[in-house]
Amino acid sequence: MPSDSMTIGASGMDAYQAQIDVISNDIANVGTTAFKSQNLTFQDLFYQTQQSASAPTTTNGGVNAQQVGIGVKIGATDTDTSQGGVQTTGVNTNMMINGDGYFILANADGTGAPKYTRDGDFSLNDNGLLFDPSTGLGVMGYTADAAGNVEATGSPGPIQIPIGLKAQAVATGAGAKLGPAGDKVFDMSFGGNVDSTQYAAAVSNGTAPASSLATAGTTIYDSLGDPHLVQVTFQPALSNGGVAVPFSVDNASGVAVTAATEWAYTMTSTDGTTFLNPATNTSSTTSGIQYAFFDQNGQFINTSATRAPALGTTLGGTAVHSADGLPSAASGDQLTVTKWGVVPGANNSATQTAAPGAIGIDLSGMTSNAATAQVLSTGQNGLAPGILSNISVGQDGTITGSFTNGASQTLARVAVATFQNEQGLTRTGGSDYVASPDSGAAEIGTANSGSFGAIVGDSLELSNVSISDEFTKLITAQNAYTSNSKSITVANEDLQTVIGLIH
Repeated sequence: MPSDSMTIGASGMDAYQAQIDVISNDIANVGTTAFKSQNLTFQDLFYQTQQSASAPTTTNGGVNAQQVGIGVKIGATDTDTSQGGVQTTGVNTNMMINGDGYFILANADGTGAPKYTRDGDFSLNDNGLLFDPSTGLGVMGYTADAAGNVEATGSPGPIQIPIGLKAQAVATGAGAKLGPAGDKVFDMSFGGNVDSTQYAAAVSNGTAPASSLATAGTTIYDSLGDPHLVQVTFQPALSNGGVAVPFSVDNASGVAVTAATEWAYTMTSTDGTTFLNPATNTSSTTSGIQYAFFDQNGQFINTSATRAPALGTTLGGTAVHSADGLPSAASGDQLTVTKWGVVPGANNSATQTAAPGAIGIDLSGMTSNAATAQVLSTGQNGLAPGILSNISVGQDGTITGSFTNGASQTLARVAVATFQNEQGLTRTGGSDYVASPDSGAAEIGTANSGSFGAIVGDSLELSNVSISDEFTKLITAQNAYTSNSKSITVANEDLQTVIGLIH
């Protein structure tokens, strides 16, 4: 009947208008951070059976059912969860997930039903809360303890980044150890070159003129974080206790290597800091003499407090340093502070009572070649006090704080969630989703592990809307809408013809 055709055409117009609405919404959100486009699918409506099907018989091949459809309906609105592009923002609190997963948002006190988002446009408020400024909801994760350890167990809570967090001072000798691979036991490292031609000339002349000296200055820190300037000086070792180079010295691996040059080195302070002289068991602003040995190729061999140390006397015998063994006065790679000197502008009554201590000295980066002498300080593990100045986010969501003194510390870890059925999530606007019975419960874990995507810091995810695809679908939907309207027009004309026959 014409009225059925009108109803069918109306259902088509309703369905394709809904598709045009979905497409229009996608186009409108082409610039929305982490927006996921949608695609509407259709299903046909219940069929009117004009004649039922009959089975074949011996005399008849059977009759197919005669059915007439009564229109179309919306079957589903699917979300395209594919990855959007990357926009680098340079904002240290921005982040995106490259792969599967959602950030978790909740009230600033951790209460209320959580929301989930791919939009990582986060900020820090004046209380140090990492939050979504568009909703005021806090970003959930796990805050580190004072030692920088993250215990990612239990339900995640609001992430707090302490504004004005201070880093403790670290005395040189108490920080992270330095040194070559397999031998990171030192506290100060030096590199550069001591001139082997100057060494040969000094040995030939029997004296070490000022031109043969090589020096470098560096700063070390006491336990209160006050700085102290010290200078290391290298000079040719002219007296070998009756043994002249070449002679063999064990390297840190215990292998005997022929020494071609032998350099004596000392440390001197400029502020009154005093060092222990093990030979005399007294303290002065200049340390006791220690020795460094280099082979025929100018490569570093080892250190010792003894000129021409006997072979086989490694740590335990203590004449030379052995790999991964603690520095010592006997192995010639330890400086012991007995009292700290005066620091301008510091509380020197406190500074001079700061804890003294031993400092291991690494010379493995030095050479003794026929080249200009240039000794360089390449590192030390002391730190002045510092204040939190910046944060960065790692691929696993770990938030690391950088301090003005060069220290870094783990502050928190952002939690991420995945769902068994992402299509079942319910959109709530603001690029947020909530779980539904069809999505399943959130599976919470650590980014860049298992099925969870990696977090990219200083970046945001772009919308995954394809303008070209959307306009293609829009043209198709518009044509379908127009065609359905034409079917209503035709049905109306047919109905008017029937009415005319009655009159």
